[in-house]
Amino acid sequence: MSESSQYNMDDQIAKNYILEVSPDINQEFASKKFREINILLKSNLISNLNMEFKVSLHVLCDLVLEMIHYDKALLYLWDNDLEVLTPYITRGFSENPPEKRMERNIFADWCIRHGKTLFIPFSSHPNVTRALEEVNSKSMISVPIYESNHIIGTLQLYSQQSNFFSREDAKLLWLLIIHSEALFRNYENLERIRTLSSTGMPFGQTHISEFHEQLEREIGRADRRKTPMSLLLIEVDRLPEYIRKFGHLKREEAFNEIGSLMMNQIRQIDAFSRYGEDRFALILTETDRKGGTIFANRLRENIGRHLIQDEKGEKTIRMTISSGLVTFPFDAKEKIHLLQAAEQALHKAIDAGGDQVCLYTELDSAIQSSPGHDQHEDLDRISQTIHSIFNLDLLLELVVQICMETLQAEKGSLLLFAEELDCFILRVACGFGKYTDLIKNTRVPLQGTITGWVAALKKPVVSANIEEISEVPKSLYKDYRNNSFLSVPLVSEDKTIGVVHLSNKRAEDGIFTNHDLERILSLSEHLTLFLKQGIRFEETQHRFSKTALLFLNRILEEKDPYNRDHSERVALYAEKLARRFNFSQKEIEKLTLSARLHDIGKIAIHDEIFHKPDKLSETETAIVRRLPFFSWKILDALSANEEELKNTVLKLHEKLDGSGYPYGLVGEQIPLPSRILSVADTFVSMTSNRSFRPPFSKEEALKNMNALANVHYDPEVLQQLNKIVQ
Repeated sequence: MSESSQYNMDDQIAKNYILEVSPDINQEFASKKFREINILLKSNLISNLNMEFKVSLHVLCDLVLEMIHYDKALLYLWDNDLEVLTPYITRGFSENPPEKRMERNIFADWCIRHGKTLFIPFSSHPNVTRALEEVNSKSMISVPIYESNHIIGTLQLYSQQSNFFSREDAKLLWLLIIHSEALFRNYENLERIRTLSSTGMPFGQTHISEFHEQLEREIGRADRRKTPMSLLLIEVDRLPEYIRKFGHLKREEAFNEIGSLMMNQIRQIDAFSRYGEDRFALILTETDRKGGTIFANRLRENIGRHLIQDEKGEKTIRMTISSGLVTFPFDAKEKIHLLQAAEQALHKAIDAGGDQVCLYTELDSAIQSSPGHDQHEDLDRISQTIHSIFNLDLLLELVVQICMETLQAEKGSLLLFAEELDCFILRVACGFGKYTDLIKNTRVPLQGTITGWVAALKKPVVSANIEEISEVPKSLYKDYRNNSFLSVPLVSEDKTIGVVHLSNKRAEDGIFTNHDLERILSLSEHLTLFLKQGIRFEETQHRFSKTALLFLNRILEEKDPYNRDHSERVALYAEKLARRFNFSQKEIEKLTLSARLHDIGKIAIHDEIFHKPDKLSETETAIVRRLPFFSWKILDALSANEEELKNTVLKLHEKLDGSGYPYGLVGEQIPLPSRILSVADTFVSMTSNRSFRPPFSKEEALKNMNALANVHYDPEVLQQLNKIVQ
């Protein structure tokens, strides 16, 4: 990655070429660029084709060429080990790779530093002209590549003609990369696999020296990405007894057999090594303490169920393992300190009788020794994390975990206000044991809850006992299972957008102090500011997804004379039916959106199949029956958080008697929104003209559908449809 100083180009010059791209798609743009938007949506399917990563990148560049003609293309990705941009794809260059040109590519440096689309239709500055001449071009576009909403590379298109690219081209390229994010999501994992395989050793059989090098790399990588990483130190229990009984040779065979069992249970991106005479060490990348604990216990249980051969060759001997778990950066930040902490945790597990997992955090404070660990550093690191991570869920969870570690809280949670639902949503919950996953995304009302009270108060609260706060009605804490607690509202423009709760301090007195409150307040302003940015980013993605899909679906129907306005008519009947079942306004909006998008998967199926006048073949029928999956996949790629919408569409073609598809669900296994949509879709289809038949009258359609009540269709929904039609 070149230094911009090579061309003496400061940020002021760069800003002249930065293009602010809006995710909104108006009808004029959608109509004009229908073919290109169709290609854009298909790009979401690349990551599901099970191709090698580089092959997938070439397919992506082929799609770009279908949308935008170019003479040359460069695709860079960040190499975490070398800490430089690496060219992955080069097209149109006589030398491959054009290394000298890439070393001086100021446009890549620009694009990544500013995180914006770079649009140069022609050169208006001598330094830009010189940079373009290096690649024999006169115009270019460069867009940043995102993975988990942070920049990992850039894609550049060049032309030998001035004013060749348009602003619409730049917008299409930006949208394509944004919605190809799934393709780059595992890029870091692929880099780790490449690093491990470069040693030439069979995977999992790293030497101890290589293991230490890998540990250093993973610590550096986790620090850069601001993600957790766990280290597991494992010892086989009572191995000396086995040696006395069966000898060293059998002991080595048993040890290797246990090692093989472990290797079969770890991921490709993890690193595994023998660590001394009777120990193993395992690096769990991108794994927090909770994930590490679950894995370590699963590993322990699986080893405990496995039987080893005795002196007669019969598998009768059960062996167990003990493990010590430490997590970066919460327990330690340096390699030597991580290893020391893991050693201490392992000894605690062994001293407790073995066959168990001990976390470093479970040690007494007198035993814990993590040199150089300052609790104030954790809150500083939260601020750094906020600035470097724009994956909202990852950011929120990491913030809560670090707050809990710093203030020694047993439980922590963070709730965000959902204006459209007029309630708070529990986005992060830590320390709630087996209930953690169950309570996530729970809706918390404004009235009659601690969260609602703190949000209305708009001031932080700290107390040794909630009953001591006279302002809190007793009804709010009668079922409260916490003692000391600390709550901080996140207030922006006099509105509470979120609330952080910490409870049950683990210190000796078990009480949060005003000093604790001051420390967390130093974070709240940063968190509030960047929380707004994260929410805005999510809203931007959702807005684009919705407008892009609706316009595409409308244009698809306009091109099909047999399907014109089909989705709008389905949405109209679905809305009327939903009102008769007392759906809320928000539920009605979701259902009508599902109705408008239920056939979006048709872009993946040839038009000839839908317009075929004859009976479909078995192969063609099988393709049509995959339509719900195609629709679900496109909706999932563009609207990942719309679970209810996606499930409604996915289960639209299920029948009450189990004869439907794709799952063959029966009765109330089919959600009510899907049952309503099924009735509305069938009625509109039957009363519409088709290539293979004229339309049924409304009376004929109802008669045929009523005959299948309780077989294909929900009788209560059909009853309401009859009333609406009549």
